[in-house]
Amino acid sequence: MSQTHFLPDEAGETKRPDLISVLGLLTFINTGIFILVYGITLLGMMGVSQMPEEEFVSTILEATGDFLPADGREQFEAMARILHANGVALMFIYLARTVARLIGAIGIWRGRRNGFYLYAGAQLIGLFLPHFILPWSMIGFFGPLMTVAITALYGTQLKRLA
Repeated sequence: MSQTHFLPDEAGETKRPDLISVLGLLTFINTGIFILVYGITLLGMMGVSQMPEEEFVSTILEATGDFLPADGREQFEAMARILHANGVALMFIYLARTVARLIGAIGIWRGRRNGFYLYAGAQLIGLFLPHFILPWSMIGFFGPLMTVAITALYGTQLKRLA
């Protein structure tokens, strides 16, 4: 089993900080779930890319039925076309970002400063890279806010990482 290496706190303790323990557990749960989701979706997008575009779009629009208003239907159709053309690349970006976050979180868990830098880089790049495919209007508010907040919380413990 790998050892942890944390720098001493004000009291001289070198055990894993409680904040890293809590954030780490949440990160491991989150990344585990999303590696599965993005992995399965990546396989699905590989199948979708083999379908004719119009067949995929019409299938999606039929499935939504009367759930969407007329203006939402146009946006949904545009999104279906983006997914058909670039869904594999998009899911690969999300999957790679999540794997990098997991590796970074493992590094933080073990007390390694480079783990934080990998985690923070994956989070930052992961905020913007998908929007080379997706419209910028889809960036949202809550997701980026949580990304920055969790990264900042990990960053408060940087002084304890070797």
